[in-house]
Amino acid sequence: MDEFFMRRALELAKKGGENVKPNPMVGAVIVKDGQIIGEGYHEIYGGPHAEVNAISSLKQSAQGGILYVTLEPCCHYGKTPPCVNTVMENALKRVVIGNVDPNPLVKGKSIEILKEHGIEVTVGVLEKECRDLNKEFNRSWE
Repeated sequence: MDEFFMRRALELAKKGGENVKPNPMVGAVIVKDGQIIGEGYHEIYGGPHAEVNAISSLKQSAQGGILYVTLEPCCHYGKTPPCVNTVMENALKRVVIGNVDPNPLVKGKSIEILKEHGIEVTVGVLEKECRDLNKEFNRSWE
């Protein structure tokens, strides 16, 4: 099932297209009891990230749900606050990440933060597809 929901997150991510540059395209899906209850993507540079947009779309609590996100949530302040905080505040039980963020400000740090707060983390679901989505962004950190 992880791949099914990550594919939906990838579809959403592509909607960001050129509007998010130089940031990466990111999609997020929130699932509870096997059903999608929230979706979002990074729509425009400087705007809310995919995780925040997915949480904003909710019509019910995300508590106990699963977040599928194509790129590791950010854990630093930039144009927006850290997404990892929003994820934790919404009591998600699990986060499934397609690709680790290559940005040195993030690069695995959010994964550790989530685990330290008792959230189960799975990394690498459709990793190649998630990484390929943002080749240009990834190259900027190589």
